[in-house]
Amino acid sequence: MIKIEKFKVFGSQNAGRILLPDGLCYDKVSATHISPWHGRAVAIKTDDFDWISVKGGGWNYGGPQVYISNKDEELIFGLYPLLSAQRELEVSREIEKFSNDFPKVLYYKRLGDYELPKKFKILTEVTFRNGVPVNPCLLYTRVKCPYRIADLAFFSDSEKENIVKHCGAFWGGAGRSDFLMNFVAQLAKNVALLHLHGFINDTLDWGNITLLAEVMDYEWVTAPGIRLTDGSDGQELAAERREKEILYGAEACLQMAALLHEECNLFDIYDCFIKFYRGVNPEFVQENVNIRKMLARERIII
Repeated sequence: MIKIEKFKVFGSQNAGRILLPDGLCYDKVSATHISPWHGRAVAIKTDDFDWISVKGGGWNYGGPQVYISNKDEELIFGLYPLLSAQRELEVSREIEKFSNDFPKVLYYKRLGDYELPKKFKILTEVTFRNGVPVNPCLLYTRVKCPYRIADLAFFSDSEKENIVKHCGAFWGGAGRSDFLMNFVAQLAKNVALLHLHGFINDTLDWGNITLLAEVMDYEWVTAPGIRLTDGSDGQELAAERREKEILYGAEACLQMAALLHEECNLFDIYDCFIKFYRGVNPEFVQENVNIRKMLARERIII
């Protein structure tokens, strides 16, 4: 069950008061901590389809609030590095140049710029295993819906019905089947629009897509003219990666269908996905052999 409570950062209301999104009154807003098992992200509702999602505030339920990997040189859970925040903001600004329908990164706040409770001082000094400072930030992003596809797994069937009813109202109402088809159509259009403008997302999975088909988390999205945090331009095998991203999107839609107890198969979802993708980016569909093989339902090797 999703918890509705006061905005917390690292499980602390005191830190939450200090790092509340700009322009809000702490005592007048409540937060949803997602996912329910560890509170990995936080969202504050400002209107029915207007939320501010906050990333980088630690695990708020159970377990460690921050975990640093001893295996991977630059991997950390519970904190969000400055370089990733800067890049995500930059990518968001580029997307805003051709569409206002995507999640909008508003700004980030460096923890080191604030007088947080004493026990959190250590967070500003954390380094990765390779010694590089994390320089942790909170990232604030405006979204229409705070819940991701994966979050549906935490809800009962009756709660899912309420969620579908609420989110479906964004597209004019209707039941689960219509909601699912609207979702497939919108996600396909969003992916096609990104591809049309030179963007590639290798992390398009059910944890990075909201229930209103918004593509979240831009830190590893390939964007024209913006280097990835590993220094590369991300353009290697661009056509193949876009082809795979369409498959990732169709698979995420299939996962949504399963969570809503709607019977579909991947080919059916893929056909629908391509129908709406083609409406935005027909050239890529026409020139891609493997897409045509999928539409022909070839089952062995594509």
